[in-house]
Amino acid sequence: MAVTFAQGTVRGMSQSQSKRLSFPRVLAFASLSIPIAGVGLPLGVYLAPLYANEAPHGVGLGLELTGLLFMLLRFWDIVTDPVMGYMVDRYRTPLGRVRHWIILCVPILGISTFFVYMPPVGAGPGYFIGWMLVFYVGFTLLQTSRSSWVPAIASDYDDRSRLFLWPEIISVFSMLILLAVPLILSTLGVEADRFGQVAVMGWMMILTLPIAAALSCFFVPDPRLRGESKSVEKFEIRPLIEALRGPMFSRLVTMELLVSTAISVTAANFLFVAEYAFGANDAQTSMTLMLFFVMAILALPFWLWLAKRTEKRNAFFIATTFSGVAFIAFIPLAPFGNFTTFLIASLIAGIPFSAPIFLSRAMTADVVEWQAAQTGENRAGNFYALLTSFNKVGSSLAFGVGYFLVGRIAGFRPGQENSDGATFGLVLVFGFLPGLLYLLAGQLARRYPLTRAVQEETARKLEGRVEIASGPAEGTASI
Repeated sequence: MAVTFAQGTVRGMSQSQSKRLSFPRVLAFASLSIPIAGVGLPLGVYLAPLYANEAPHGVGLGLELTGLLFMLLRFWDIVTDPVMGYMVDRYRTPLGRVRHWIILCVPILGISTFFVYMPPVGAGPGYFIGWMLVFYVGFTLLQTSRSSWVPAIASDYDDRSRLFLWPEIISVFSMLILLAVPLILSTLGVEADRFGQVAVMGWMMILTLPIAAALSCFFVPDPRLRGESKSVEKFEIRPLIEALRGPMFSRLVTMELLVSTAISVTAANFLFVAEYAFGANDAQTSMTLMLFFVMAILALPFWLWLAKRTEKRNAFFIATTFSGVAFIAFIPLAPFGNFTTFLIASLIAGIPFSAPIFLSRAMTADVVEWQAAQTGENRAGNFYALLTSFNKVGSSLAFGVGYFLVGRIAGFRPGQENSDGATFGLVLVFGFLPGLLYLLAGQLARRYPLTRAVQEETARKLEGRVEIASGPAEGTASI
């Protein structure tokens, strides 16, 4: 009877895995990207400068201290992320494998968002460190749970791209709205300083978080992963080290590190470059950011099509190479630039922006299935926690090293008069550093070993196991 039950379960798993989620359910799953969006570029573009700027225009921590604190806090997450990944893999409830974690993150992330996005003038480093720690715990729990959900609900190699494409579209659209808050308030005739603008962003995150959690938990199934035959019983470093040493995941997390650093360098300095190098005011900068993300949204179907027609690694290579050239192009434009030049360059740079983000996560889902086929363990939580850790390391380096280069080496000071040399140094960091990182990530992607052929072979092996296991089931039942 136990054998029959297990075989029937395997057969049911095969059937459930072969069916794609309907589009409304994909959108319910993607709705989690709405609150997650506030932890991306808005945090770097608006929140970091808010804490760095001197009062009354900001909290007053200063450029170097803000960059240092962001960097140190993200490095702390390197310790906590694998633990959270293990918890997602290990502890399950009648709700499933990830639903209860999604629900738990709602109060953690909601409360901390209030205090992080609505700081008092003069809040010190202690306030910043305390609430950012809680904020990052909630964010990591939500992001790891959501990402580790995909390998179990995706039906094949290309379906993983789809299940990360739509969350990325929703995420970019949400970031677009958040970044356009100053422009929207100005259009409505509402006078709000930077504190007020960031507070509106915070409230948008707080209100959408429980709604998105409810939609995803009610309408998205939470099945077991194909190839999963045993649970992760204890926290072990060895499987994580082996994954990082392997040719697939090691290359993938390095690509993630390079891309996340590039994105965060541009995010942290975007406002400064727009204002000081190209003469844009707040409304023009918000409009540029909004159109930047419009271009990213419009281009996403092309990158999905390219990945389906070729390989994910090919689409990743082309997108990152495009980004590298686009950001380096800001450097020669700066001495002769004006707002129109900045706008056009930003629109071009927006075209490939989101492609590496959703492609790297879809590629990680392929690694998760491959690993489950080899070991029988679903370690999706740990794999995505490691990917998130490398993303955070990149963001930390961007804030710490990026702000150090801008402040100490280039001599740039926000809110003060700056020489032409200091302003050009700012643009140099903004353009050349991320450009180089994007180009390096693209070169790594060219030799990424987990191709469509490898994944299809893995799928055939898993289907073979299902047929072998389910074949005798009828005979067993008749005995």
